[in-house]
Parts: sequence; structure tokens; C-alpha cells
Amino acid sequence: MKKLFMVVFLLWGTVACSIIPMPFPSTGVGKSSPAPVVKTPEQRLFDEAQLLSAQVAKGALNRTAVADRLGELRLELVGRNAVDDDVFALYRQIAVRRDAGKIEAVVAQQQMEKRLRLWLERWPQLATRPSRPAFTSFMLRLYGLPSLGK
Repeated sequence: MKKLFMVVFLLWGTVACSIIPMPFPSTGVGKSSPAPVVKTPEQRLFDEAQLLSAQVAKGALNRTAVADRLGELRLELVGRNAVDDDVFALYRQIAVRRDAGKIEAVVAQQQMEKRLRLWLERWPQLATRPSRPAFTSFMLRLYGLPSLGK
């Protein structure tokens, strides 16, 4: 009896599969490719920083070269603005000093975090805010700080 039940069950499954319509035609008609993922400038900066940090770890690049590349990318993505220009200037200055051995990692992080917190405080009072402070937003994310308000 069990064998008969199994055979009937398998036959029913085979027949059911042949009559149930497939969600997509096998000919490819009607298939659409997924929409491309559009990354924000902040995400592109973050992704680039991750790639470049691997190069620093290998000794292929120094921190200043990474800062310069991120600076070029930020200008390509969003152009200049007062907030990003200020944050980037300190970021690059810290990179130069770190490469020269004139500043320790902990002190560098404290200085950068202090500048980011300063902009978080200033942001609500700014009369004219940049529309896309992407570099600052990227750095805030990197430091685990809240984003700039709208």
C-alpha cells in the first residue's frame, strides 16, 4: 500500500509540474534585467576608501595618496562646498602628519571627530547649506556619528 501511495504521489507531482504555468517563460520573453543599483556619492566614497585602505595595509599606498584620491573623487561626485572643503582639508593634513610619524592614530581620530562634531553643531545655524556635503557625510558615517540634519 505504501508503494502504491508513493507511486501515485510521484505521478501526481510530475503531472502537476507539467500543467502548472511557470512564472517566467523559458523562451526569455518578458524577462527583465534587474534595475542597476545607483550608489550615492557617500557610498561611492566609502567603497573607494575601503579599497584604498587595503592598499595602505599592503604598503602599496600611503595615507596622503589615499586622501588625494578621495579628494579627487569627492570633487568629481559633488564638487566643492565649504563644509566638505574644511573637513577634507583637516583629513588630508592629518594624513600627511600620520605618514610623517608626527601624530599617533588615537590623536588623529580625536582631531577628526572633534571637527565632525563641530560641523554637526554648526549645521543647524548655517544660513546657506551645501546641497550635498558628501565627504562630510561619508566621514560622519565612518566615525559612527549622526548624519547632518536637513
